Amino acid sequence: MGLFLSMTPSEDFAYGGYLRCTPPIPFFYLLQLSDDSGTKLDEMYIKKHWMHPLLTRTEIEYDGFCGTLFKPPGDGPFPCVMDISGTGGGLHEHKGAMLASEGFVVICVAFFQFKDLPYKLEDVDVEYFLKPIEFVLGLSYTTNMLGIQGVSFGATIVDLLSTRYPQIKAVVSINGPHAQCSYSLLKEHGKQMIVPELDDSKLYFLNTILVTAPCFKTLTPILTEENSIPWHWIPKETAFRLIGSVDDLCAPSIHSNLHIQKKLQETGHYVELELVNGGHIMEPPYFPHHDIVYAKFQGFYCGYGGEIVLHAKSQERTWANTINFFKRKLGSPPPMPDWTRLFIVNAPLKPIENRSRL
Repeated sequence: MGLFLSMTPSEDFAYGGYLRCTPPIPFFYLLQLSDDSGTKLDEMYIKKHWMHPLLTRTEIEYDGFCGTLFKPPGDGPFPCVMDISGTGGGLHEHKGAMLASEGFVVICVAFFQFKDLPYKLEDVDVEYFLKPIEFVLGLSYTTNMLGIQGVSFGATIVDLLSTRYPQIKAVVSINGPHAQCSYSLLKEHGKQMIVPELDDSKLYFLNTILVTAPCFKTLTPILTEENSIPWHWIPKETAFRLIGSVDDLCAPSIHSNLHIQKKLQETGHYVELELVNGGHIMEPPYFPHHDIVYAKFQGFYCGYGGEIVLHAKSQERTWANTINFFKRKLGSPPPMPDWTRLFIVNAPLKPIENRSRL
C-alpha cells in the first residue's frame, strides 16, 4: 500500500474539499504505467474497500436520533462502539465501517446538520447522545461493553459524554480541544453549558489559510470547576486512549492531550497517549490526507496541517493501536471471515468518483 501513502487531490477535486465516504462505497483507482516520454504503456483499475462485504449496514432514525448501524455476520455477542465526528456536521461512516470490519458492532451518529436534526451546533443537547447509547446496548446481539470514538470537537464531546454516562467503558479521543468554549459548545437540559471564552485574537492566517490552534491554548489558564470537563465524574473503570498530532494547525493537540492525560492520571484512570506526526484529521489507513479544508462552521479555508506521507504512516499506526485498545478494553469480538476469500479479483472497469493523484 506504499503507493497510496502520497495521494494528493487531482485538479478536478474542489480546493479545500473534504472527501466524504458515506455510504462507505469502494474507491476505484486508475493506475497508469508510462515510459519516460509520457507514452502510456498500460493501465488498470483497482478497488479499495472500506467495508467488509459481510457487514450489514442499516440507516437508523429512532427516538429522535439519526445514524447508521454496522453489524458483523453472526449472532454475537459483539462489543460495540459509537463513532462521532466534529464541527463538519452530517454523517461520516468510513471510520465506523472500518471498525465494524474488525468485528465490532458500530453505530455512527449524526448530531447536527443532518435531516431533521438541529442546524446549529449550539442547539445540540448532551442528552441527545444517550439515545444511541441505549439503542446499541439494547440490541440482542451486543454485550454491555461500549466504546466511543470522536475526532476534532467530536473528541471533546466523547470526553464530556464519559463524565455523564457510565455505560461508556473505553474512549478514543483524537485531536480534540481539552474543553468546550464560546466558539464550540453544547446545551445540557435545554440550557447552554457554561464554557470559557475563546480568545480569537490568537488566530492567524498562513498563506490565506486560517490557523486556529493557538486560540484553544488560551483556555487553559481560565478553566474553572464550573466551565471545564469534570474528569473526576468519570467511573474509574473507564479507560482512555488519546491521539495527538504534532503538526495539527486546527487544534493544539499536543497541549490539549497532555492536559487531559494529566487530569486523568490525577483521577486514577487508565490513559494511554500516542503522539504522532500528522495533521488534524487522523483517519483509517490509506484514506486520503486533508491538509486544507473549507470549514463552513468557521467560514474559512482552515489549515489541518501534516506532511502527506508522515501523516499517512501515522494513520497506519494509530488505527492498529486503536483496534488493539478496543479489543483489550471491550473484549475481542468473534473473528471476521478473511476478506481475500470474498472478493472478485478482477473488478469491472468503472468511472472514478473519488479521484486522487498517486
